[in-house]
Amino acid sequence: MGDSSLRIMICLLKIPTTSATRSLLEPFSKLLSFVIQNAVFTLAYLVELCGLCYRAFTKERDKFYLTRCVILELLQALKLKSPLPDLNLLLLVQFVCADAGTKLAESTILHKQMIASMPGCGTAAMECMRQYVGEVLDFIADMHTLTKLKSHMKTCSQPLHEDTFGGHLKVGLAQIAAMEITRGNHRDNKAVIRYLPWLYHPPSAMQQGPKEFIECVSHIRLLSWLLLGSLTHNVVCPNSPSSCMPIPLDAGSQIADHLIVILIGFPEQSKTSVLHMCSLFHAFIFAQLWTVYCEQTAVAPTVQNQNEFSFTAILTALEFWSRVTPSILQLMAHNKVMVEMVCLHVISLMEALQECNSTIFVKHLSAGLQLRLQAIQSNVNHHSLRMLQGSGQMNNSSSVLRKWLQCTQFKMAQVEIQSSEAASQFYPL
Repeated sequence: MGDSSLRIMICLLKIPTTSATRSLLEPFSKLLSFVIQNAVFTLAYLVELCGLCYRAFTKERDKFYLTRCVILELLQALKLKSPLPDLNLLLLVQFVCADAGTKLAESTILHKQMIASMPGCGTAAMECMRQYVGEVLDFIADMHTLTKLKSHMKTCSQPLHEDTFGGHLKVGLAQIAAMEITRGNHRDNKAVIRYLPWLYHPPSAMQQGPKEFIECVSHIRLLSWLLLGSLTHNVVCPNSPSSCMPIPLDAGSQIADHLIVILIGFPEQSKTSVLHMCSLFHAFIFAQLWTVYCEQTAVAPTVQNQNEFSFTAILTALEFWSRVTPSILQLMAHNKVMVEMVCLHVISLMEALQECNSTIFVKHLSAGLQLRLQAIQSNVNHHSLRMLQGSGQMNNSSSVLRKWLQCTQFKMAQVEIQSSEAASQFYPL
């Protein structure tokens, strides 16, 4: 039913009498909304339909009519005002991704053939989506959105791949946001400052109270999703003409300061709320992602002045660790329970970086626990950087990285859902 409806609309839009078909746009949009909400459809037909509409008309309102309808359906679903099946929701995310120059990773929900044969017609989806990027970032940043979405879909009796859907959705949205921020950054990082105004302004030492702790955890989680989106794009679209680098490397020291607020505040703040108990998890997950992000940026093929840029990227990662390491060691000095907790996180981090063939891991994190961390702090030197640069090219297996990214997005989504569900027992959402 879904594809038949789309194909009929496509045929009617191909009729050359534009003035006659223009009157069909409103009923088309209503039928399109019905198909998206209730039917199984092929994404290629949706792209073709919106592409035809974009090409067939001259007035902007008419050109964007059907694409706007699709974008509004996506936004309504994210606001829990529309009962979209999970597959259809991911297809709408892919609809935007395609126009932004990226694509979702294939999964058990979204099979390869669903997004493989996409027509190459422009839909202006990203142009329509641009004004809502802030809302997308809010959705990604909210700890409770996946729990609410899960509950909403069950209420609407929609089928749901409960364990994996949330991670795929947030990473897909993060890809859209990451591509848009990258596009708008240019040399002055205008877009990232607009969307993440706090990035270059971490709390000062005098400001580190409960409010700042909560904000830093939220910021680090959002950054983690954006890095996941960026890295996923680079893995899924290795031949993309444009790189996806939403977070500038020169923000590394400020990002480290955000992380330090979490590490220093954790012993005290983790006792105050169920949500705060997972803050250490988010801190270490981010540390993994930032390390891999810097390393992947160092070997990005699309960057001019490659050697100089690679040098800067690796230096950024090492300086990040040199700033964060003392706070990790300080955290371990609290008590035996804290030592065990931090050790588990550090071991997990080591395993993750080793799994990704991280050059930072190979060169700097391979001795005893404290020695490993202290070595990073004292080993930011140019000689080791050159060695890292030389080895970085060989150690980046796309399939290994893809698998690790999928595991990481799954973990992050699960921790968010579990934290939200635990918190809702005490504080109703």
